[in-house]
Amino acid sequence: MSLKHLPKLLLAALFLTISTHSRAEDCLSNLPADLKSAVEQDNWKILSPFDLPTTDWKLWKNAHQGQCPGVAVGGFTSKKDSYVIALIQGDDPKNQLEKLVFVTTKKGQPITEIISPPTPATTLSVVWKLPPGHYAGVDGSKAGIGRDSFVYEKVASSARQFYFEGSHIQSFPISN
Repeated sequence: MSLKHLPKLLLAALFLTISTHSRAEDCLSNLPADLKSAVEQDNWKILSPFDLPTTDWKLWKNAHQGQCPGVAVGGFTSKKDSYVIALIQGDDPKNQLEKLVFVTTKKGQPITEIISPPTPATTLSVVWKLPPGHYAGVDGSKAGIGRDSFVYEKVASSARQFYFEGSHIQSFPISN
């Protein structure tokens, strides 16, 4: 490769970095401000693409193009959209806490419910939505789910699928 092509290659690499960075930032920009303020309290923040190690981010991006690793939006309890949000606390990747919350709105106000309480994490978990359907767990459990459900997963590792049965949340493992 000659040096005359170096400026073009550097410019292309810079453009690719900026576009990837802006798309990752955009994934949280569509969340309602009152929802963000309801969950981002006491030093908790919504898991963003920048919180994931590079290998996890690449796997996430390939499997869930255009989705946010910290937010799943769907009709989990009704046809009306609700949110499942993965939160993290702490700046040291080796000493973080994570929790999972469910957020609905009632009379225009966000209502939060803890699905998974604060847990120490050296590997962060992501959340994503599944459509209604028939699903099976690795433990042999089976579920016919009539609404959207969601998965809380350590990337390329253990995962649990959660769904609402009436007002009660149920779950089963889908990978170990």
